[in-house]
Amino acid sequence: MPDPALEPIGPDNLVVVTDAMRAERGELLELLSGLDADDWARPTECPAYPVKGIAAHILGDDLSLLSRQRDSAMQGLILYAEHHPGLDFRELLDGFNDQWVEAARFLSPRLLLELLRLVGEESAAFYEAIDPMTPGEPVPLFSPTPGEGSPYWHAIVREYLERWTHHSQIRRALGLPSLADAPFLEVGARIVATVAALPATVPDTGDVTLGPLTLGSRAQAADLLTLAHHEPDAVALIGGPEDAVRALASRIARRPG
Repeated sequence: MPDPALEPIGPDNLVVVTDAMRAERGELLELLSGLDADDWARPTECPAYPVKGIAAHILGDDLSLLSRQRDSAMQGLILYAEHHPGLDFRELLDGFNDQWVEAARFLSPRLLLELLRLVGEESAAFYEAIDPMTPGEPVPLFSPTPGEGSPYWHAIVREYLERWTHHSQIRRALGLPSLADAPFLEVGARIVATVAALPATVPDTGDVTLGPLTLGSRAQAADLLTLAHHEPDAVALIGGPEDAVRALASRIARRPG
């Protein structure tokens, strides 16, 4: 008998995401606390960022989100654009992130961990308390109507995918598998399935599926969904109708470079 499809993520069951966010941050802190100087300096799939750089990027994301979402501060991209006119959104985002990671190089690993713990708790408390249907910033993941915002639960699930992806990138840089344990893969697959309007199954053994698409084992599915592969490799690993395979691969592929 096939495994039942997992329930889509929405405002009524968002607690599975916020609970997983707390658990993921705990796992990340435990992982990072055991690293030595060589580990912090290991290169990652993001060519400009070593392990410490990705950890600093996660911290910068948290600080930016709390400032603009919880505290209604000016968005960092707007401030960055004041001194970098003429850039498109992707250029602004990359430049803002690179500026932060470069500036944060002086942080000691100990202080970086303490700050990640603090902002992890602060963001978790905020996301758990806010009404998930409260209007917020537009979340392109869900293709909102131009000029309109998105309900907060869209921003929360986007942030889970970001954290899960960066955590898995760090793990892969350290020679470890992507974060495929329960509940992390289940929650990530449910979010992707919700965005794609497809049913998802994540069995303990056997293939993970999204509608007609087969992602392979838990380990392979976690790799695919956390941007471990460039698009041609993702296409080769996903089973199913060609058009659907290419559509999914284009959304979960690692950026060139």
